Amino acid sequence: MRKVIILFSLIILTVSLSGCLSTQVAQIDQLAEIINEHLNAGDKYFNQAALSTNKYSYYDAQQQCNNATAQYNMAKTSAQEALIYSKNIQNEVYIDYLQITLQEVDAKLNATNELQLAIPLFMNNDTTTANEHVDLANQYMETSLKYQTQREEIVRENPTKFKS
Repeated sequence: MRKVIILFSLIILTVSLSGCLSTQVAQIDQLAEIINEHLNAGDKYFNQAALSTNKYSYYDAQQQCNNATAQYNMAKTSAQEALIYSKNIQNEVYIDYLQITLQEVDAKLNATNELQLAIPLFMNNDTTTANEHVDLANQYMETSLKYQTQREEIVRENPTKFKS
């Protein structure tokens, strides 16, 4: 009788752990979609801000930078949450993917911040300093593209782990 109880307990433990792992993977998948939506929205706002800056529409550019920052921060929060799930299930592929995602988001946040710093400088005709901030923004965005490429490579190398 004792062996049956132990065996039954092991089966229940295995099934419940399996369900937890499955649930956490599903959470990661769902969060990955949310992360990508926020990154795409942030990128659109950032690009609009750059265009508005070029058209001397500084108020619009500031608003678009604020929107980009909000979207990138939501992506960051979701990526941090997904990283916790990844660490819980100890999945190195997801961990690497999400750590790279966080680096990408940080680069985009830095780029947006640099553009935000440039806008009032343009308004005050300090174009030299403003252009230095714009150059930094461009460098951060180039760095973010390298991280994006690394993320895409992880997805290509692990098609069973990522939804298409």
